[in-house]
Amino acid sequence: MASDSDIRHKTFWFDDGSIVLSVEQTLFRVHLSVLCLHSEILIFADMFGIPPSNGETTIEGCTVVRLPDKAVDFVDLLNVFYDPL
Repeated sequence: MASDSDIRHKTFWFDDGSIVLSVEQTLFRVHLSVLCLHSEILIFADMFGIPPSNGETTIEGCTVVRLPDKAVDFVDLLNVFYDPL
C-alpha cells in the first residue's frame, strides 16, 4: 500500500498518531480520534470500524489506509480539523 516513493507530510505526521493515511504519494500519521470527532456524518468512524484484514500494511505499528483523494485537498481538510481558527 505505501511505497518507497511515498513521503511523510511535514506538518501532519504526528509521532503519537494512531493511523497512517496514504493520499497520492503523501503519508499522514494522524489521530483516529480527531478524524472521528470531526466527522459529522461518521464517514471516518464507519470506515475505520471495519476489522483489519490479514496482511494489512502497517508503518510504525499504525494501519495504513489508502484514500483516493488529492493530497492538497486532504491537507486542507486536516487544517480544518487540527487548526479550525
